[in-house]
Amino acid sequence: MQLLKGYLNVRALSILIFSFILAGCAGTNEEASNSKDSGEKSGQTTIEFVYWAAAGGEEKGFNDLVAEFEEQNPDIKVKKSQVPPPNQGDYYTKLQTRMGGNDSPDVFRVQYQKIGEFASKGALLDLTDILEKDKDKFNSSLLTAVTYEGKIYGLPHHTDTLAVFYNKTYLDELGIKAPETLEDAWTWEELSDIAKKIKEKGLAPNGLASNTSASSAYRTLPFFFQNGASLLTDDLKKSNVTTPEAIETLTYLQTMYTNYMSKGNSMKGSDDATMLFTSGNAGLLINGNWMIPKFESDMKDYEWGVTYMPVKEAAASDLGGNGLAIPENSKQADAAKKFVTFMGEKENMKKFVEQGLFLPGRTDVTGPFKYAIEKPEMMELFIEQSQTVPENLAKTVTTPEFSKINQALGDSIEELYTQGKSPEAVAKELEEKINDILAE
Repeated sequence: MQLLKGYLNVRALSILIFSFILAGCAGTNEEASNSKDSGEKSGQTTIEFVYWAAAGGEEKGFNDLVAEFEEQNPDIKVKKSQVPPPNQGDYYTKLQTRMGGNDSPDVFRVQYQKIGEFASKGALLDLTDILEKDKDKFNSSLLTAVTYEGKIYGLPHHTDTLAVFYNKTYLDELGIKAPETLEDAWTWEELSDIAKKIKEKGLAPNGLASNTSASSAYRTLPFFFQNGASLLTDDLKKSNVTTPEAIETLTYLQTMYTNYMSKGNSMKGSDDATMLFTSGNAGLLINGNWMIPKFESDMKDYEWGVTYMPVKEAAASDLGGNGLAIPENSKQADAAKKFVTFMGEKENMKKFVEQGLFLPGRTDVTGPFKYAIEKPEMMELFIEQSQTVPENLAKTVTTPEFSKINQALGDSIEELYTQGKSPEAVAKELEEKINDILAE
């Protein structure tokens, strides 16, 4: 009996050891397979590029340029790590965790609004040396957005911006022709008058819709700058929302919401602004160039077009788009710089914006553009509109504290819209909130 037990123990031990050997072999084979799948060759440097691609053309744009970069730089392999967009997950939280754990990617895509936050914490590599020589060829507001304390921390890769989409079928019935030049852009009064006529004539229950939510409250800022107002003082150290111009702006926004917009189209409302427009339930829509393909596919019952943002004292629109940045603790900084430089080259940028339906970050990227839409000339309007983004607006939305400021702005606009608070009271409370944030 003892001999049998001893035999069984030895056999069990042999099986266990054999299992470990098999597991080890499997692991070795898997590692070899992963190395083979990655395409990495002996002597290559591998850099990791973390990005999101919210549309098919965007993804193809990245894939094509990465392949071209690798062909031109056979000593560098780019490991692409595509993740969900920031508004669909914890993109920045995961990046910060990786950076803090010394496991940074080498290049990552970043919204302009986040550059100041990362740069102020010393988390980004200074890219002034690779961008300085061409900095006069970039959109000045975008260059401002990637600059912190005099140093450039990101590539102004591309932008997008807001304009006014209109239901041409409705405007034709009203005998109104939309402006075709920036110089002829509608004034505030003309925009509200058209919204009023659309409602009064029974063409649509809402004269206007706006693609703005609590998280994108900053999309109201162009109205401040159109009126010579601003959210912060020029030195970005204090709030500036109790000036007569700022209060007049809040008054205009409240009037537009109260009289001409759906009550569900507030900062925290549930209405889909795009759906209101495509269904004919709103005659005007403030939205961005990324919506053009959707309107081409969905708006079958109406003719539509796009024109410039309204003006008062000046023209102004929203700062959108994304840049490319390198973490300060990238382990392959030299190769990462080569990649960022490549992505910022004139012809490469043009290829990417054409496929992704973006506006170029460089001002020397010129047409004709091969945008895959029915009316590519619409994108020319957006390119022109992107030149009206004030540098002070770019400084505001990229200040390190802007995430908190944007939340405070969204809460205040919601009170202005849905609670009927006076513009003066909202301005006073917002100023106190912003000053508290800046004082932290």
